[in-house]
Amino acid sequence: MSRKVLVVSMLTLMLLVACQLITLPLLTPKASPTIENSPIPKASPVPSASPSPSPEPSPTVPPPSQTPVERHEALSPFSIGWDDRQPFASGLIDSQQVVLGQLEGASIYHMDLFIADEPVQISGTLEVRYTNQEHEPLDEVDFRLYPNLFGGEASVENVVVEGTRVEPGLEGLGSVMRLPLPESIQPGDQIVIGFDFIVDIPANMSGNYGLFSYFDGVLALNEFYPVVATYDDQGWSREVPSLQGDVSYYDASFYLVRVSAPASLVLVTSGVEVDRVIHEGRQSVTFAAGPIRNFYMVGSERYVIESSTLGEIRVNSYAYQEYERGAEQSLIYIEGALRSFSDRFAPYPYTEFDVVSIPMYALGMEYPGIVAIFDDLYDPGKILYGMEAWDLMENVIAHEVGHQWFYNLVGSDQINEPWLDEAFAQFLTSLYYLDIYGPDADWNYRQGWEGRWNSVGRADIPIGMPVADYEGGEYSAIVYGRGPIFVKALQAEMGEQIFADFLCDYVETYAWALATTEDFRQLAEAHCGCDLSALFEAWVYP
Repeated sequence: MSRKVLVVSMLTLMLLVACQLITLPLLTPKASPTIENSPIPKASPVPSASPSPSPEPSPTVPPPSQTPVERHEALSPFSIGWDDRQPFASGLIDSQQVVLGQLEGASIYHMDLFIADEPVQISGTLEVRYTNQEHEPLDEVDFRLYPNLFGGEASVENVVVEGTRVEPGLEGLGSVMRLPLPESIQPGDQIVIGFDFIVDIPANMSGNYGLFSYFDGVLALNEFYPVVATYDDQGWSREVPSLQGDVSYYDASFYLVRVSAPASLVLVTSGVEVDRVIHEGRQSVTFAAGPIRNFYMVGSERYVIESSTLGEIRVNSYAYQEYERGAEQSLIYIEGALRSFSDRFAPYPYTEFDVVSIPMYALGMEYPGIVAIFDDLYDPGKILYGMEAWDLMENVIAHEVGHQWFYNLVGSDQINEPWLDEAFAQFLTSLYYLDIYGPDADWNYRQGWEGRWNSVGRADIPIGMPVADYEGGEYSAIVYGRGPIFVKALQAEMGEQIFADFLCDYVETYAWALATTEDFRQLAEAHCGCDLSALFEAWVYP
């Protein structure tokens, strides 16, 4: 048996990879930042933006006939018309440019953010154009304020809907903001909502396992801004999520975000940079991202960057100076995964892919066009769970890259049907090992699924339950173990080629949409011409 095959086998038997949030017993506690007990500085105020439709953008560079004017700020999102999607073009590969003329009802976010010199607080102004894509009138629009669940605090003021001030209400431990509308919005109609907000960030790793925190010189901003909740058959998504799995899911949207921050802070976000100005020790940077499920941002003065190019895609790895070799190694794993999954399913849609190292109590976490990886995985001398860190890094990166197809491109309800993205990220990881190292590595990787399921005595617990319904270690064992075993059983039932054709069709059919278990089953049955009800009853349905 080759060393790689042995490593893959041991990894998958021992680890809870990727989106599964875990406590890492080998994590050495790091000293808390000195700002932890200091008064939280007040961010400079961000001017309130009018929620009325924005005018057409002015040129960002003066024509030759004009005298150049020194700019102190980057392109303002509020200067871009709602229907102008040109700023997003540079972030999409050529074959995906067509999407800019589609998704007519997608929400569009314009945000202006101010990060204080000591980044434990963010203030901002947000405007969103929301389209009622439901089949019924809506008399309110709900937002989620996840920092209020993650050890931080988010507050909103000056809420305006189409020029009318409204008073929102809070529920769900402050994580749900219900926004009454001055008048109901009819199906197909659009409204513009605007407000100011302030977010306090925990200066420790208490914020959702370190995914939302300022710690050890790294500002990690998971779910940090007010975001429109998802509306489904049960109405607005208002549940307080279990923290053992993913906490949110979203419709695909477009984001224009300007960030004012200390010039020394290396900013890494979803999307691509479209404008930058540095003035008096601060940077003003505008990012464009879309379509994406949610917007993610990390900042640190400690980062160095290693980059490579894969076709139209620029691949960037951000790590601490002492982990520069690990950043170089991560590029190899990322390129292999992007190539494997693009060849098998659909092209990776963006012109940029970033991986960023952060301190956290998880091994990895997926975001659109970017993944966060536990920083110790970059250390070539580190041993975790008896394994070399780089071998573990490869496993985690393959899983998280797989989420770019199953979570971001094809969306699903990650709270109530987590198997639709997690089981498939596991399945794609096995395809990565098959494509890169061959069938022995694939087979040995899949023994880890069996190990997970064995940890609960191979109990026939359905894989299709909500995250909150799993107890103890059941979530990892069933969703990450029994889940991909079901996917392999489905592949065997349908036949390998029919199953491969079905998955390609599934990705194409539900690209930038939200798929359900029933959507998945019906399309599978259409491809195989068979009744899969018995298989789904045995494995999936609660």
